[in-house]
Amino acid sequence: MKIGVIGPSKLEYLNEINKDNKKILINLAKEVADSGNEIVICPDKGSVSEFFGKEYIKSKGKKIYEVVPLDDKEFGLSWVNLDLGENINCGTWRNQPEKLNEETDILLCVGYAVGVLAEIAYAKWFKPKQIYIIKELVSGKLPKEVDILNLKLKV
Repeated sequence: MKIGVIGPSKLEYLNEINKDNKKILINLAKEVADSGNEIVICPDKGSVSEFFGKEYIKSKGKKIYEVVPLDDKEFGLSWVNLDLGENINCGTWRNQPEKLNEETDILLCVGYAVGVLAEIAYAKWFKPKQIYIIKELVSGKLPKEVDILNLKLKV
């Protein structure tokens, strides 16, 4: 199974939510690695996803896939760590949420951000799946309007 790990592009954003965020992420990465499942991330340098991916590797995780826009000319990808796993080209940043959802069987949300909300929303249309939101790493529940998208949310 491929688990999509989604979270903020800056790890320090989680400090405002939970000071123990790194400890929680390390434990989650170990659990996912021990499960034998693969992960799919979009690892901006300094992001929650990059940190999770590095911890997953330290815990001898099976395999990492990185959804990255190798053809993007509009924004580029200089801020993305391309060295954690196998790159999956999504073309441009505009295609990233769709491709991430196509490549994953479930989503593990380890913090909210604007891009994370887009990735969650895209789960309605591209390979609908279970979405697990780690309540210790988010500021609260998603609005009711998101729940009516018929997403399979677990908090």
